[in-house]
Amino acid sequence: MKDAYSYPEYCDIAYDWGRAGECDFIETCAAKFSSGKGRRILDIACGTGIHLREFARRGYETCGIDSSPEMAEYVKKRSAAEELAADCRVSDMKGFILPGKYSFAICMLDSFRYMLTDEDISIHLGAVSESLDKGGIYFIDLWMPVAGSPVEWEDVSWTQERGGTTVKARYVQHGKTFDPAVRTFEDELIFKVSGPREPRTLISRAITRLLEQDEFYGIVERQGSFEPVRRFYNFDFGSKGAYNIKQIRTNLILKKRR
Repeated sequence: MKDAYSYPEYCDIAYDWGRAGECDFIETCAAKFSSGKGRRILDIACGTGIHLREFARRGYETCGIDSSPEMAEYVKKRSAAEELAADCRVSDMKGFILPGKYSFAICMLDSFRYMLTDEDISIHLGAVSESLDKGGIYFIDLWMPVAGSPVEWEDVSWTQERGGTTVKARYVQHGKTFDPAVRTFEDELIFKVSGPREPRTLISRAITRLLEQDEFYGIVERQGSFEPVRRFYNFDFGSKGAYNIKQIRTNLILKKRR
């Protein structure tokens, strides 16, 4: 049965708000913290390529990977329609192999949390490291609760419209499903779509991981390919973690060691 992620056009509408500022922030981080000055970027679990296409507009050589064939095909079609040089390949986040090296890599919109075990994350970090130039950075954007504080499970709704199609979206983290032994829980994405086509409701459910900062940095240290550089919130160098409905993320920056 097809779910919300099987309809890239609706995902693209739902998540299409001001990404230019986010890409500005990532560019600044690359300039500040990366040893290289290359113009090649890898977007991991790129979805519909919202960030990928924005970087392509800025003259970057871009490549995305996503496990969904529908998403990869959508990225290629949108990029071609916009005359952007953006490639996209169907690949799992773990253990991927790509030709050439990239100046920096990004993993946006909580995609990192779909890796459920320390081993998954370690394999992933090794693959990212192999794809980066020496001294390149890896920018990770995800929801990460504050260690030692009660978890505030997310339940957020928003509405986006494009070309007569409206997507009313809701994202819910089901805290009651949290399994402390493996640190996972169920989340849910719901789209209520209206417009020229017949109205429809699309639902995606998944198991994702609750990953805290100390836990994450411990995995990074044991794996050994990267060193933590900085942590920010909400694509803002001055933010202390005050979230709003569309900016509820932690921005983690890793730098390749070797």
